[in-house]
Amino acid sequence: MHKSLIIISSASAIAIAAFSPIVLAKSTDGTTIYKNSSLPAARKIAQNSSRQADELLTSGNKKFQNRDYPGAIADFSQAIKINPSFDKAYYNRGIARDRINDRANAIEDYSQVIKISPQNSYAYYNRGVAREKSGDKKGAIADFDRAIQIDPKYVDAYLNRGSLHDESGNFKAANADFSTIIQLKPNDPDAYLNRGWIKFKLADRQGAIDDYTQAIKANPNYYLAYHNRGWTKANLGDNKGAMLDFDRAIAIEPTYYLAYYNRGNTRRRFGDYAGAMSDYDRTIQLKPTYAAAYNNRGLAHKKLKNYPKAIADYTQAIKLNANLAEAYSNRGMALRESRNSPADRQSQRATAVSDFQMAAKLYQQQGYQREYANALKLAKLTQQGK
Repeated sequence: MHKSLIIISSASAIAIAAFSPIVLAKSTDGTTIYKNSSLPAARKIAQNSSRQADELLTSGNKKFQNRDYPGAIADFSQAIKINPSFDKAYYNRGIARDRINDRANAIEDYSQVIKISPQNSYAYYNRGVAREKSGDKKGAIADFDRAIQIDPKYVDAYLNRGSLHDESGNFKAANADFSTIIQLKPNDPDAYLNRGWIKFKLADRQGAIDDYTQAIKANPNYYLAYHNRGWTKANLGDNKGAMLDFDRAIAIEPTYYLAYYNRGNTRRRFGDYAGAMSDYDRTIQLKPTYAAAYNNRGLAHKKLKNYPKAIADYTQAIKLNANLAEAYSNRGMALRESRNSPADRQSQRATAVSDFQMAAKLYQQQGYQREYANALKLAKLTQQGK
């Protein structure tokens, strides 16, 4: 008999991987714009021209601070007309353009800054961020490389480059970047959090737990570190330790839906299905579009032989995520096991066969060969009435 699948590792892994962009957003948004440049001691005409450009830079900066980005761009553009080599105006215009998602022109502005000031590490960094947002990860890494060459202590460049290495599967390089940040900032909880995730991917589970513990030492209220440590403990079979960490994460941040979700998964391992359903209910309240929570709540309902509610949960999971193979397979199993009238059973059998076939198709597309073969087997057995 096919064992219902439990979504723990895949859903949680995606969530943990998303922690790096949360940190990256801080470094990107925290970019400071240039203030006025000093007037050159040159001819009077050049001084007047520079003074006008500086006044426009000041005006653009004020508009930028007031979030009038189109107005800021207009002032910076006028300053550049007056002084075509005004690198600070290009730089600030690039940031303003980035704020309105005009990435192509922002990249061009940062490139102009680099032509004028080849050692400007901030311009490389900002261009890297813009390229990353535009999907040019290779170009982004090259820019972060150059920013680090110019400034070997540029923490944000290591942070963003490490995240990109993680996304590309180059975990050793990501580990090196996050380790460098820790060398530069030994008490940075974000760096420990990120390196802990990379160590998990490198199969160093205890190393991951150690890094999450260091993150907690640096920030005792870091709920993400408690959550990640709990998830890693659960992966190692330390369910009691995992429960304590999930409880702590929830106590610190009661609206963090993944802590409830993973605590629910852990409770199911203990056989506490009522407690698990309570956690899944809370997860769904906080994140109504989280398909995995419906799927796993369905598993708890099915364990208690409440097949109609289990089927309803699997169906909702499929509505939210049509590629969730587990939900199709689990719904097929619930339909197989439920006991209704003969007419209903015939209709349910047909639906179950269709579910197993869809699960098989998705498993094959997603590279899960064992699950693919098992789903095909179940489709055949169900079709034969076995």
